[in-house]
Amino acid sequence: MNKKRFILKTAFWSAVSAAMYFPAAEMTTLYLYYRKDPDIEAYVQNNLEKNIEEQEEKIGITYPTERPKIEYLIPEEYPSFGLAGLYGLYHNGKDTIYLPSGVLIKPEPDFSDFITKIATFNHTVDVKRTLDHELAHFYCDKMKEKALGKNHHAFQKYFSFPEEIIADQLINEGIAKYFENKMNGEDKKKFSFEEWPSEIDQFSGRVLYQGGYAIVKPIIDRHKEKGIQFLLFNPPTPTELFTPQEYQERILIDIAKLK
Repeated sequence: MNKKRFILKTAFWSAVSAAMYFPAAEMTTLYLYYRKDPDIEAYVQNNLEKNIEEQEEKIGITYPTERPKIEYLIPEEYPSFGLAGLYGLYHNGKDTIYLPSGVLIKPEPDFSDFITKIATFNHTVDVKRTLDHELAHFYCDKMKEKALGKNHHAFQKYFSFPEEIIADQLINEGIAKYFENKMNGEDKKKFSFEEWPSEIDQFSGRVLYQGGYAIVKPIIDRHKEKGIQFLLFNPPTPTELFTPQEYQERILIDIAKLK
């Protein structure tokens, strides 16, 4: 067989294999998404307190004495959207973190984690990153609950305008992303304010997470727990929602006045 024919034949069968692999990977991901992984459950149970203690030390915060409940499947009312499913969820009304343990892998993957990554076309997420992120939501919820009462989230759901909901999401997801990045060695600001939306319907998930992180990072770096608390109770106004740098500068000035 000459070289050209060999290359064409190899390319053909590679294309056939790829055409079969990607749909199979998506089916595998969906299957695992709704299955519990006892290894992930064991990892979380063995490392929850350690993760909390490390966050307290590295970020400069203090958790309440209570701990969140943890479930190892995403509730059925939150369906997976193909390969873009939820990789963690905190329900503030139930004080519960939900983890899709079937598609999570440990920080130091073993052979089964390696096979899972291959079978799902790498649509897996580090369980520690996810846990750090969702613990941040629990922490912020408890901080709000301490000031506003147990049902503080119910009032926001029914009496908020779209701009207020987006502003709250921006701060909460930004703080959670800060926890995740800080605890996993990715403590960098990557989102440029030049990319900021000019209309409310342009606030994508990337803006809420990465953009929120860019806003809160210098504030938490400088003021630790006081910065988090101030952010939670002073989200952007409808005007500041579209001027993130001005909001960031105002918060830094206002916190400095409290000293």
